[in-house]
Amino acid sequence: MRVLEVITGGEPGGAQRHVAELTQGLRAAGHDVQVVHGGGRWLESAVGPTHYLPALTRRVTGGGDVAAVRALVEVMRAWRPSVVHAHSSKAGLLARVAARRVGVPAVYTAHGFVFTDPTRPAWERRLYRELERWAGRRSAAVIAVSGSDAAWAAAAGVRRVAHIPNGVALPAASWQPPHGPPWRVGFLGRFGPEKGLAVLIQAMAAAGAGWQLVVGGDGPGANEYRQAAAAQGVDAEFLGWQSHPAEFFAPLHALAIPSWKEGLPYTLLDALAYGLPTIVTEVGAMGDVVRPLDPRLVVPAGDPQSLTMAIRGAAEGRGGSFAARARAHVVRHFDLAQMVTRTAQVLEEASHEQGSEGRDADGRRSH
Repeated sequence: MRVLEVITGGEPGGAQRHVAELTQGLRAAGHDVQVVHGGGRWLESAVGPTHYLPALTRRVTGGGDVAAVRALVEVMRAWRPSVVHAHSSKAGLLARVAARRVGVPAVYTAHGFVFTDPTRPAWERRLYRELERWAGRRSAAVIAVSGSDAAWAAAAGVRRVAHIPNGVALPAASWQPPHGPPWRVGFLGRFGPEKGLAVLIQAMAAAGAGWQLVVGGDGPGANEYRQAAAAQGVDAEFLGWQSHPAEFFAPLHALAIPSWKEGLPYTLLDALAYGLPTIVTEVGAMGDVVRPLDPRLVVPAGDPQSLTMAIRGAAEGRGGSFAARARAHVVRHFDLAQMVTRTAQVLEEASHEQGSEGRDADGRRSH
């Protein structure tokens, strides 16, 4: 099977990690995989040479988007994939348009539909909802990493929907509860408004003395978040981008993921695979993942008071037994090899189901 993976950006991020690890897994299983993206060197360092399309940007650009579709069509016609596998909202839409023009079946993985993000304007959310509905009905399949997104896709009329959670490999090391106080609560991720770091800063301010916020990551508004923490009297340490999550997690008493919008973040799975108590908001798949371990770790989005209470309980009252249960939970439900196998099955079925006329056995167009 020849798979063309398409994603908007190639910089570090959850969807990019998904593409990188899926590409590696598919290649190990004997499939031929190439990757297209719109910029950023991290993805190429993970998977080798890629197709870089400058016109494939996150910003809606009109003429630039038309150029991106044309460039995608050229790549597809030149390489002739069996199936196109798209990720992220912008590439997800444009890649499916291009694949339809070429006659190649397209599968889209939703890493959290953008219209579920309440920090975006209402008109933008309505637009993306309709675009996803239109594109989904023209897809060979839609894969969702969360059950709520899978349910929306099915209700929207997508012909084939698969719920395949992200998967991770279990690290050899396991979290050991550090001594405290100070009680250290971590945040790891991009600093977009949908990640809820502002709410976490409010929650940490209410926690009072003896608590420290440890922030890993970077992104827009970094200086504003630093200033907000200082203004609210929060003892906060900003460490920048973190390449090794386990090293970041080791000195923490708990991790918080206070997002307004998510699918199934790798930060959560990495933390649980390491055994670290993690507080999450009831967003995307996060509540479904954490609730079986401890329902007190799941709070409403945008509620700093509930977040403070959950942080206190997690940091002061969880021991090594949580680590063992969390690691077993990840092995059972969120295994990387299982994710690759299930995704490959969807891609294989899609490659034979649509656009098969005029193709030979390996998915190439016959002449």
